[in-house]
Amino acid sequence: MKSFSDFPDEILHDILAHVFWVDEDVFACPKPMSSLWAVSEATEDGSDTQETQHHDDVTRTAVPLVCKRWLNVSTPLLYETVFLRTRPQVVCLARTLLSDYTLGQNIRKLRVECGLGVPVNKILHFAPNIAQFVVELVWEKEEHTIGLGAGLQAINPSKIVLIQRSMPRYNRRISPLIAELCQYIPTWTKLTTLRYPYDRFPSLSSKDITTALQKIPHLRTLYVQCGYSIDTTLLVSLLGPQGDSITEIYSEAPLVDNEDSRMFLTLAEFSKLRQKVLFPVPGPWSVRPYRACAREDDKLNLIWTA
Repeated sequence: MKSFSDFPDEILHDILAHVFWVDEDVFACPKPMSSLWAVSEATEDGSDTQETQHHDDVTRTAVPLVCKRWLNVSTPLLYETVFLRTRPQVVCLARTLLSDYTLGQNIRKLRVECGLGVPVNKILHFAPNIAQFVVELVWEKEEHTIGLGAGLQAINPSKIVLIQRSMPRYNRRISPLIAELCQYIPTWTKLTTLRYPYDRFPSLSSKDITTALQKIPHLRTLYVQCGYSIDTTLLVSLLGPQGDSITEIYSEAPLVDNEDSRMFLTLAEFSKLRQKVLFPVPGPWSVRPYRACAREDDKLNLIWTA
């Protein structure tokens, strides 16, 4: 080969795939993406911070501009992982897919952080190959959170991440959205992984989501905010026969030395549940390992002193 242009498209595709690759923990992080993809820099006098866009985000959008060949090769990669942070982005993507519906078939991961509604419904309709779906339960106008039925019917993801912002425990504006999600989540036959959005304090929506969770035919993996302090509505389900199909429960919070964790470790009725709950292991890791705390002596290897 005399030059880079002599590389076959298949090899160029594999090279550019590393540029567009998004870490799994970043894509499914429960924090707003704006805090991950922007760097806040405070001035010395303590004035307002100024956000600068992450250089990786700039690189992804610049790759298709190199030449026509790179545009053709990188376009499917550009659409594999999609972040929708604002309603104008949602409307723009919906219009793009309406003009070229084949682009939607490239979407494998979709994260929506803004109000859901008719534009997202169109996106889901043109993206039947979505494998991972991240939904932030935002509280906007009711007309922005309803009408997703047709779109939710068109997809069959293997993983869904539900994110709850810091807000009052119940807001009637997200009630239609949760109702539609709970209606269609059990119909997804490929769904094996779900993130439960609530912490130890149950919400009025906890029962609806827990009921839908029990109807998922092949659910195996569950993510919770705190593995030793689980929402009581979900805890009752996990301790019953409905929780037998779940094999792994990943805790986002590490095991800490406080009364809640000691109660979880010692109560006899939690013995079966303890074997399923996996806590992040302390230490700097490029890919953080998880480990169960099935026995009391395992606590020494997992504990983070609060």
